[in-house]
Amino acid sequence: MFSDDQIETFARDGVLFLPGLLDRHWQNACLDAWQWSISHPGPLASGLLPGSNAAFQDLCNPGARTVYGDIIHRSPLAATAASLWRGSPVWYMYEQVFHKRDGAAGRTPWHQDTSYLAVDGDHLIGYWISFEALPATHTLEFVKGSHRGTLYNTTRFDPEDPTLPIFPSDSVPSLPDIEASRGDYDIVSWPVVPGDVIAFHTSILHGGGAVDTTVRDRRTLTLRFFGADAVAARRPGVAGPFYEDIRALQPGEPFRHPRFPAVWPQQGTTQ
Repeated sequence: MFSDDQIETFARDGVLFLPGLLDRHWQNACLDAWQWSISHPGPLASGLLPGSNAAFQDLCNPGARTVYGDIIHRSPLAATAASLWRGSPVWYMYEQVFHKRDGAAGRTPWHQDTSYLAVDGDHLIGYWISFEALPATHTLEFVKGSHRGTLYNTTRFDPEDPTLPIFPSDSVPSLPDIEASRGDYDIVSWPVVPGDVIAFHTSILHGGGAVDTTVRDRRTLTLRFFGADAVAARRPGVAGPFYEDIRALQPGEPFRHPRFPAVWPQQGTTQ
């Protein structure tokens, strides 16, 4: 499905732009699922940015599994992960929806998703899907190769100091102020239209995506998957947006749980 160059680029950079990955059918399916999530907020729904009413997020909604079922099992996303991981089986982790609106939501501070998750490994992927056409200045930005570097502490998204961690820890370093020294980092972003997907390793440093007078509404969906080499890990504070029983996994154990369905290979197919 992908060339060796594309597979090696994703492994090296931690991010890959996939123009037109989703056809109109899957675009509509993803938007319908996003709209369900917005209309049925779960227990983890919240404002995305402290002090702003113009940004909303929800994730790990217990009722979402059946709504997203066709997407996680039959869309190109699982097969894409398997191809980028050279044939690894694929499991689905969880959904996350975002809505920035009214032209008033600022950029999302730099962070790494894996800092919030009790999992490690090369086979971790998030797919970022926008339902609006956006210029590169309003999509996500990524620090190339940072998934191979330090895993920093979780950020509380404080607008005054985006490096402040949620859970102070002597063992995990706080984020550097990337925005204040952008020239020191290899930052990439892409303009997108509906159907485009950005695939990224969940440990890559990323942020951005403001809305303003030029882009007043930004509806996005992120779906996360993992592969065969993913293992359980420990993080400061909670174990991420999962339930207590996930914490029973010991560090280094295969990251497997009935909550995470196997989605590739599909039934009746071979790797």
